[in-house]
Amino acid sequence: MIYVVEADFAHLNISLEEWMPLLNPQRQEKAMQYRFYKDRALCVFSWLLLRFSLKKEYRITEMPEFEYSEYGKPKLSGSEIRFNLSHCDTAVACGVDRKEIGVDVQDFSPLLHGVTGRFLTQREKEEAESIREEELKCKELARMWSLKEAYGKYLGVGLQYPAERTDFSGIRCDGRWQEAEELRVMSRRFQHCALAVCSENEMVCRKIRLEEILG
Repeated sequence: MIYVVEADFAHLNISLEEWMPLLNPQRQEKAMQYRFYKDRALCVFSWLLLRFSLKKEYRITEMPEFEYSEYGKPKLSGSEIRFNLSHCDTAVACGVDRKEIGVDVQDFSPLLHGVTGRFLTQREKEEAESIREEELKCKELARMWSLKEAYGKYLGVGLQYPAERTDFSGIRCDGRWQEAEELRVMSRRFQHCALAVCSENEMVCRKIRLEEILG
């Protein structure tokens, strides 16, 4: 299952301190290191979304404990359950499954024009450049970037793979599961961000309200 929450995380008007006990000590420390409210809120609520997802899908209510891969990708200790978290300025997302999964959300930001080029294949570049309207091109670049990130997160290596030779140009943004790199891949747009998922399994994607994960 994939859960997504869209919100204006910079202006939530929610006290974060009351939710800190639901984070483990390492996550609490990480959250408190952020200077700005938005970054702290994203750190807190992405964790709360993970706990919500584990409870909904697997009835796991205890504090998660992790093991880490060579590249730092976490998994639940002593369990076959896999998860992946992602957040951007306008959304948090979590995927949980019994197979490896990579999830990524990306804001529709014009800043992506300057960073995506060297990670895109020639076909992907041509696809993006064929879009004349600047706003739509920005959304398409965010979607392509989310696919590159999700695949790297599935592999557990981040962007340390040949992204410029890994082609997702045929993947549509209609929320349907498609095939790429011998995986099931899903891409869709929300109001303010793009979501991409790479997994061995197809699963349901559900958008929920922030209030649901706060109980």
